[in-house]
Amino acid sequence: MKTLHLRSIAKGVFFCVAASLATHAQSPSTEEVLRRAAANEEKLRAAELEFTYRQSVLLQTIGQGGRVTAELRRVSDVITDDLGNRTEKILEYPPSRLATRLGIARPDFKSLVGVDPFFLTSASLSQYSIKFVEREKVDANNTFVFDVEPTAAPQPRSRAKDDRPFTGRIWIEDHDFQIVKAEGKAVVEKDDTQAFPRFTCSRAYIDGKWWLPSVVLARDLLEFKRFDLSIKLEIKYTDHKRITPRR
Repeated sequence: MKTLHLRSIAKGVFFCVAASLATHAQSPSTEEVLRRAAANEEKLRAAELEFTYRQSVLLQTIGQGGRVTAELRRVSDVITDDLGNRTEKILEYPPSRLATRLGIARPDFKSLVGVDPFFLTSASLSQYSIKFVEREKVDANNTFVFDVEPTAAPQPRSRAKDDRPFTGRIWIEDHDFQIVKAEGKAVVEKDDTQAFPRFTCSRAYIDGKWWLPSVVLARDLLEFKRFDLSIKLEIKYTDHKRITPRR
């Protein structure tokens, strides 16, 4: 009986080690993770256009003692019109001096945080220096964590208007290889007239397939040439509904 017990233990240890080695052998390289994630960002950009959703923006300036000194609120439904064009139906947009002061015509993700929500595409991958940090669990998802920064300072004449690179950290889930979270800020030039906060963008699993932006949060001091602003930002994306194809 003792011999059988030892054999059982040995067999159990063998299978545990074998399973561990198999899992390790099947783990993709960091290059493969990034390649697949970048390819998926292009798909996510296209998938986002297949949904209508509500976008709720709240931007506040904060004074001494945490007092709110000014506020910008904008609630809209992002929809597709009868001609198939992407547009917004504004539901709430009270007048605010912040829009004029910050030079914001259309408060959305890109205008408020300075980067494209799907910045890490296959085309832009070579423009970044990306370093693996660790494996980390985000909610119920196992992720690869990477630090990201541009390989060189942006050149005003070599980039499109308002196309600013990102520096910070990203979390890529290890099943579908999609970015589920990003934390960082836009890189601006010294002579840039705009300033952007450090932000956290969390994504939600939509339609059982896509990780799309869900909540953007920021609390930072924006440093302009003539003044500084302590701001608090919240952008929410809710009520995603797949667009029914026209017949």
